[in-house]
Amino acid sequence: KNQDLFIRRGTYLLLEKCKMICYRNLFKRIWKIVGTEQIKLDYIAASFKWLGMPIDLDEVECILANLIFKSFIRGYLSHAKRVLVLSKKDPFPTAKVIK
Repeated sequence: KNQDLFIRRGTYLLLEKCKMICYRNLFKRIWKIVGTEQIKLDYIAASFKWLGMPIDLDEVECILANLIFKSFIRGYLSHAKRVLVLSKKDPFPTAKVIK
């Protein structure tokens, strides 16, 4: 909606980076609520729906794949089981986000 305005002001890329960090923090909160290293993608999609941003499981996988690629999250996606499997040791490293 306001993309052109943010591009003109030079803040669009900053907002995109903040969006990825917000996604990471949302997934960290879901992980704390679920309390296990294996999180069903249905839980994540339900949290987006609760936030008023309904997205399908393919979009959830895409967001998670980008976060894993950027090392914001340590783990892997099981496409067949539709599950995010997180590392048992520091699945959400803070040093990578601050960098």
